[in-house]
Amino acid sequence: MMPVGNSKYILRVNKKKILNLIYNGQPISRAEATKKSGISAPTVSRIVDSLIKEGLVQEIGTGKSTGGRCPRMLKMADTENYIIGIDLGTTNIYGILADLNAKIIYEEKRPTKLGEGFYKIMDQTAEVIETLINQAKDRNKRLCGIGMAVAGLINKQRNIVEFSPNFHWHDVDIIGNLGKRFDMPIFFDNVTRVMALGELCYGVGKQYQDFIFVNIGYGIGAGIILNGSPLLGANGMAGEFGHITIEKDSKIQCDCGNFGCLEALASGRGIARAAQNALEKGADSILAKMCKGNIQTVSAEMVATAAKKGDALAWNVFQQAAEYIGIGIFSLINLFNPEAIIIGGGVIQAGEILFDNVRKTINARSLNRSSRGVPVLAPTFGLKVAAIGAVALVMNKLLDLELEDFLTKNKSL
Repeated sequence: MMPVGNSKYILRVNKKKILNLIYNGQPISRAEATKKSGISAPTVSRIVDSLIKEGLVQEIGTGKSTGGRCPRMLKMADTENYIIGIDLGTTNIYGILADLNAKIIYEEKRPTKLGEGFYKIMDQTAEVIETLINQAKDRNKRLCGIGMAVAGLINKQRNIVEFSPNFHWHDVDIIGNLGKRFDMPIFFDNVTRVMALGELCYGVGKQYQDFIFVNIGYGIGAGIILNGSPLLGANGMAGEFGHITIEKDSKIQCDCGNFGCLEALASGRGIARAAQNALEKGADSILAKMCKGNIQTVSAEMVATAAKKGDALAWNVFQQAAEYIGIGIFSLINLFNPEAIIIGGGVIQAGEILFDNVRKTINARSLNRSSRGVPVLAPTFGLKVAAIGAVALVMNKLLDLELEDFLTKNKSL
């Protein structure tokens, strides 16, 4: 860290403070920014002028006068700057082009060629990104960067995906691959932590400083927000909630190699597998007709549909999975004392079948009123939350001035 007395360091700290005041308080006048920041009026004015010149802030007219001339109001140039957000999933690669408010301008999606390995998936990802870049160019907007949500253990020190059981990756370098193709900042993080960040920046999470986002889809993870910041852990691998052991004597093996993990029992795969096993043993269910006799094609979505129609097998499978999830979330509540739990991922399409049973399990096991009163919520952005979170990943870098040099050099496309 540079010495506190260094003028460049102080200017950077002040610039970051003013930019964040404008972002969080927009529209805001220079006088208001001066009062709230405690920075001198001439310095605030110089900083604002530089932010306008850089294309991050714009004047939008006049506010009410409190005596004298009406103040010129400031806001982020949110519709002039775009961000690309990528949800790199095992089923689909979903990309969005969004403005700084996370308003989606354009979407691109294609099926992930999961069996063809890391390099083919990077080629697919690059194609999605290229399409989104061209959309930004067509609209004559500046791109600030690319954010990505990726399933797996992210080693923050080495900036690699150290292990992804869903993709079957070991020590893969996403930035090294895509960074050679695109001349702009690229950031990535664990998908569930990115989801939590999306809710924190743009969604229901704005109401809370301490909450946990539980992602239940192909796998299970937890994005933990403490005091308004994501919990990373020593190497950036915090939140592997799906790999806590729920049944120590279980014969169901997880992709991580252990038996009885929450992910193996209650993820989308776990739900589908439980239904498949019951059907193979001769259980009666409308799922047999839904899958046209091919039991291995039964999915969690099909089980949810059957459960909503009153199918006993499907209902029991979902109820058991929800109980496992509730037991796990109950442990999280006791450990972290969050203000709220947000449950996202593909399994939320089951709706209240899932949420009701999770809440019942938590309440039945709660130690006190405080843990019983923790709201269990659906995500603001549904199945798009990972892509929105990827936009937030870049937006946070912008507000921390980490993109300053890039944006200065690239004032327009």
